[in-house]
Amino acid sequence: MKLKLKRTTGKPASFLVGAPFSWDGGQGVPPVAGFIDLIRERVAAEGSNFSVELEKRLDGVGAAEQYQAAMGFMFSVFDADVVSEIVQGAVLSARKTGSPPLDPSAGLDGDPKDWNLSRGQRGLARLVKLDPDRFPGPVMTTNFDPMIGLALAECGIRYHPLTFPLEGSLNAPICVARDEVNIFHLHGYWRDSPTLHTPQQLEAKRNQLQKSLEKHLNQSNLVVMAYSGWDDIFTAALAECLGSDTFRGTVTWCFYGSSPAEIREQNAALFEKFKGGIQQERITFFHSVNCHTFFDDLIDDLGVDPATRSAVETSPLAGWEVITKELLESLDPLTGEEAVRFFDGAIPTLRHAISPLIPRLSHAATLVERIDQGLASTAACTMQIIRAAGGEGKSTALLQATVTAATERDCIVLHRPSTDAGLNPDVVASLDPAHRWVLVADDAEGLISDLWECAVRLHDAGRHNVTFLLAARDADWIAEKGDQKGWNGRLNRLDDLVLGGIEEGDAELVVDAWSEQGDAGLRGLMSEKSRDERIKKLVAATRAQDVKASEGSFFGGLLDSRFSASALIDHVVTLMEPLRDRDIDGGTGTLYDALLYVANCHAVGMPGLDKRVLASICDLSVNRVSTAITGALGRELGAAESRGHILTRHKRVAEAVTVASETRFGSNLEDIWWVLVEHTARLGRDGEVSRECHGPIVHAGAKLKRSLPHLLDEDRRGEIGIAAAEASRKFLPERIDVIIDLARALRFAGYFQDAVDLHARELPKLKGKLELLKYIRGYFYEWSTCAGNLRTRQGSLADAWLAAFSLSDSLPPQVTIEDAKLTCAGLGVAFENLLSGVPDSAFAKGRRAATHLGWETDPDPRTAGYLERYQSELDEAGTPVPADIDEALVWLSEAALAAHAELDDSLLGNLKKNGWLTFRRLRECLDKP
Repeated sequence: MKLKLKRTTGKPASFLVGAPFSWDGGQGVPPVAGFIDLIRERVAAEGSNFSVELEKRLDGVGAAEQYQAAMGFMFSVFDADVVSEIVQGAVLSARKTGSPPLDPSAGLDGDPKDWNLSRGQRGLARLVKLDPDRFPGPVMTTNFDPMIGLALAECGIRYHPLTFPLEGSLNAPICVARDEVNIFHLHGYWRDSPTLHTPQQLEAKRNQLQKSLEKHLNQSNLVVMAYSGWDDIFTAALAECLGSDTFRGTVTWCFYGSSPAEIREQNAALFEKFKGGIQQERITFFHSVNCHTFFDDLIDDLGVDPATRSAVETSPLAGWEVITKELLESLDPLTGEEAVRFFDGAIPTLRHAISPLIPRLSHAATLVERIDQGLASTAACTMQIIRAAGGEGKSTALLQATVTAATERDCIVLHRPSTDAGLNPDVVASLDPAHRWVLVADDAEGLISDLWECAVRLHDAGRHNVTFLLAARDADWIAEKGDQKGWNGRLNRLDDLVLGGIEEGDAELVVDAWSEQGDAGLRGLMSEKSRDERIKKLVAATRAQDVKASEGSFFGGLLDSRFSASALIDHVVTLMEPLRDRDIDGGTGTLYDALLYVANCHAVGMPGLDKRVLASICDLSVNRVSTAITGALGRELGAAESRGHILTRHKRVAEAVTVASETRFGSNLEDIWWVLVEHTARLGRDGEVSRECHGPIVHAGAKLKRSLPHLLDEDRRGEIGIAAAEASRKFLPERIDVIIDLARALRFAGYFQDAVDLHARELPKLKGKLELLKYIRGYFYEWSTCAGNLRTRQGSLADAWLAAFSLSDSLPPQVTIEDAKLTCAGLGVAFENLLSGVPDSAFAKGRRAATHLGWETDPDPRTAGYLERYQSELDEAGTPVPADIDEALVWLSEAALAAHAELDDSLLGNLKKNGWLTFRRLRECLDKP
């Protein structure tokens, strides 16, 4: 059947294109016949005998076989350098007449305008530019030439030509930016790479190929066209992928021919090779596909409205859009219901920016003034940054100023609609100097490196016609070292506009806008009878916020003034309900499911959920997360992205969602955290999870009882923590620290004996655990704490013995100050529970020793508070004071020996059979300055 790749097919598409794709209508790299003619010319220069031998090899074989026969002959007569010359000569024949000479050894492909690009190549590039979510790459090709990459570059898209190393793995990161595409040249590249031609080369074993191919094609649909399927290791690896239980991709294979019967007959070996994939319905074959016209037809079939298509296609920056009056006029007016959703936290869009229902606060006017300064500058390009925590209104002000610049100023405005779009310095440096340009980007902390390169290149070129209008979360800009660049040496950086809270004049505009939407707009402010009282309440609420780096005082005040805690839960319930029936486009599960994973992470203080983890959970390509999940949730619940993480608009919203999921919808948060840990642990093995996300998730079990919203039952929080810790132990069985986490989770939940038993069971298995030396002292200290919580004499004895053992020389690693500080404070409690009223007993002197040593650790205020209490009680009891550290260490050893003597536990007693502990390493630690 004929092929139509609809937007609704779900999976993003990658392309594999063969030799005919690089040539049509006499332009571009010559087909096989032209390539063989070049070989004939080179062979003829060596003498007639060589030519005769070549023709014998070519006689009576088909086009593909002729090519391999000719190249096999070349390798038998000439060295690899001559073959490279033939390849480079064939590629350079695609340059336009009169174009400047290009030296392949220079490592560059030249300017796209100097090459004869085909209709198919340009169509593929335009398709990627128009719909990067659905067509993100990679592109795979058997061609040696740079034509596909040059077509992408012509559209402002950065391309990365990549070839196989000897082991055959596609060793490159997966591109997630909208303006970057990997091109895998399966048989080599025309420069800086050997090229593969003969059966011996093409069929060489590449053991790593299938695994890496799965990585790059998982969750996607590989569309194969202009390619009959070489009998090579790549095709064999693709067949293996299609038969693998772990592969989640599909293949669409296109033939030019119109007769299915002839296609099957002519490609019988290929169909046999893919028999497993056909049986599992992972590969589909189509006929009558013309690669030169297909992409233009597909673009017409995307259904993109003319104004949006023009905004994307005319933008020189891939992934960005040109904001014009025509585009803005084509947008549907905002409804009152949508305005209320925005007031409740939905993410602003251009529709909000042009709507009279959304108030224009003073920040927007200030930004317009700054744009005017940039447009008027004749000395240098200009940068304006608006900085704030999330939820301070920076995105709305940014878009409103953008609309003004596009409609009322003489400039071209380029807007970045997604955080997945990069900033191509090559394109920025070449922007037409005859125009004034305003480049608008939210979440600009992700662009710092490219912004710096743009600033350098524009400065060096003496340009002053580009203004950068940027917004960033303040903490993110600092974390990405945005303030450590010497911006003022390269451009005119205007004073940052820093937002926080709300002034009374702006509060008046906000309250009036809410009032226009009636009860739904005012919500909790309806109880305030006058306009002035409502304004005062809003201002007071914003100023009462305990602002953290990621939580804005404006939106926090908005929530406090419009919703009580219970009312906010009621509100999010109405938003969550329809999400239960909305499937994730191209993935598995619903938007409700995705929201729970995101909200649970944000609710416990994480900076959101790494989008790669969410992509894995939802069986979705990471390229699709922003559109399929973040964008969809942003319209309802204000989901946003920050430094590759997805979070809700405010921690209070995340907490409300988390509570509502269990108390109103009956969701099981144990399952949510189990899945979070499972996918984080798996991706973390390959370094595919951020540090901000990996550690907090795999170690969440020990903290969830305390960090989950306290509107959830205390016991329930404890059970959820245990489930998360159990997941970490299951999916990270080689690690010792997750055992400690599970013990803590059990202890926090009140399962003290289970925690003690866990330590005892795991003790024989510790050998060979990762980072054993790093955590072994902590393992024994946690064991001691669990034992102490049993509140029995034997529990307290085990507590004292294990805590002392954790600091002793019986364990190999060095003692750290943190080890000493924590354990000395803990020993004060352990020995306290063993006191007999005798002031100079071994346990009393042990408590005094722990206190004395604790003061040597430069304790923090909390630890110092414990030590002050111990010291006061010991002084009151008349317990002696050690003369120095050495005597204190002797007393500690004697107290530990006394505990060991009373212990009725052979396992603990055998840790040190004679019961005498030494503390040389502790002494060395305390001696350090």
